[in-house]
Amino acid sequence: MKCPYCQKEMRLGYIQCRDGINWTPKKQLIAAFSYLGRGKISLQNGASIITKSAVYAYNCDDCKKIIISYNDEEECI
Repeated sequence: MKCPYCQKEMRLGYIQCRDGINWTPKKQLIAAFSYLGRGKISLQNGASIITKSAVYAYNCDDCKKIIISYNDEEECI
């Protein structure tokens, strides 16, 4: 995948967490319970189907940006 900021090639890797990976619009009191947050978006994208504790993520070493696609479609991974 090309970095949308610098157009260099990004490296595919993983972001992992013990209890599932979620984005929430507000900071949660206890990060381990972010899956309970209102308006949360589960970031699962097929990297860890059983535990849902890892997602594929692209890293740009030059820009220091990470991109996560939160769907199960393989063409986005």
